Amino acid sequence: MVKYFKNLWGFTRNMFALPRVQIFTIYGGLLWAIPLAMITPFRSLYLVSLGLSDTEVGLYNFMFIPFGLVALWVGGYLTDTWGRKKTLCLFDTLSWGSYCFYMTIASNKWWAVAALFFMTLNLGSLPAYQCLLIEGISSNKRAVVYSVLQITNLSASLLFFPLWGGYWVARKGLVAASHEMFGFFTLLIVTGILLRLFFLPHSGTFERVPPTWKHGFNEGLEQYTRTFNDLIQKPGALPFLSSKVLDEWMLATWGIYSSLYFVQHLGLTDTYLSLLAQVSSYAGFGLVFFFIPRLSPKGMIKFLGLDQVLGLAAIAVLFIPLGGFWSPLMVCLLSASLGALGFSFYSSASTAVLMNMITEKERAKVVAVSISVFQVGVWILGSLSAFLYGKLSPVALLFLMMAARVTGFFLLRKAKVALESTDFHLKD
Repeated sequence: MVKYFKNLWGFTRNMFALPRVQIFTIYGGLLWAIPLAMITPFRSLYLVSLGLSDTEVGLYNFMFIPFGLVALWVGGYLTDTWGRKKTLCLFDTLSWGSYCFYMTIASNKWWAVAALFFMTLNLGSLPAYQCLLIEGISSNKRAVVYSVLQITNLSASLLFFPLWGGYWVARKGLVAASHEMFGFFTLLIVTGILLRLFFLPHSGTFERVPPTWKHGFNEGLEQYTRTFNDLIQKPGALPFLSSKVLDEWMLATWGIYSSLYFVQHLGLTDTYLSLLAQVSSYAGFGLVFFFIPRLSPKGMIKFLGLDQVLGLAAIAVLFIPLGGFWSPLMVCLLSASLGALGFSFYSSASTAVLMNMITEKERAKVVAVSISVFQVGVWILGSLSAFLYGKLSPVALLFLMMAARVTGFFLLRKAKVALESTDFHLKD
């Protein structure tokens, strides 16, 4: 037993001992994770309280995606010409800073709509952020980095911050508590951006700065077109990316509607939403701490599709008849925990597989192109799901998501066969 804990301590120490770039990129995210753990369970209810209908809650989250795609393409280009640190700080200020400020002072739905618009611009930060996450990290350690990222994001929930959010809402009421929590969020965002601006090292660039915006646009368009063509030619890339389109849509949609469904259709008390976030965070932590970091790159490929099985089970348990042991709280806890397991695997192992398909120099462009593909799918399917939930039936949306999970599983197994049957080598 002593030897086991000694080995566990050594493994943990090596796991969290990251270079300076990852320290300020990942651990700086704690300043985002803490308020998000408090606010997220109540976010959709807060939007409804400001005057948005069930349909509008989803629709306004998705309808601004074309603006986000423009930000994404600009962000991918600036990452290679302007630098990763500057690009990340610029778009974090535009998106997170504006979003939190407007949500803090929101008094009607139009303030909330403005906040959702600015939050969409956060897509512009993703190429720089993804590049910083694995800058200088070898391919066989990237799953560890993504696991540390997930653990860092979960740490606020592990430390009971969701329950603090629930206490805040119970004491002050939903609207007043949301205003105060978003104000707290704004202060932490400013602190986090300043820390990254001063302490993240400059990563260098891969492209020259264009002489004019016209040249930059033409060069960027040419590079993105070439990158997309190269990307879909990689072994297993097309089914893998197709599955991620479905995943990104489901995660975005369920992130918006899960709390509304739990409260409005299963009868869960709204203050229990913080308890769901609290308990499910431990499930996700267990997976990313004890299981995923021990997977080799080939092992990650072997388990492709596990997130789809867990995600399918998370939706299926919502159809358990209520009564006796299966109270709304127990059903929602089981669903949230299974969903957290699936999300943790998707965000760590599955993302590491995609990053291992590409080289350092092409990474910013590939991230921008692949996320563009995902977001177009989210834009189309998300708008459909908003009308489906609000105008037709929430149950119809659940069945559609279950069908998407089954489809995603077979797509990932097809990608697995392609990756294992070709000379797939990992890029450092």
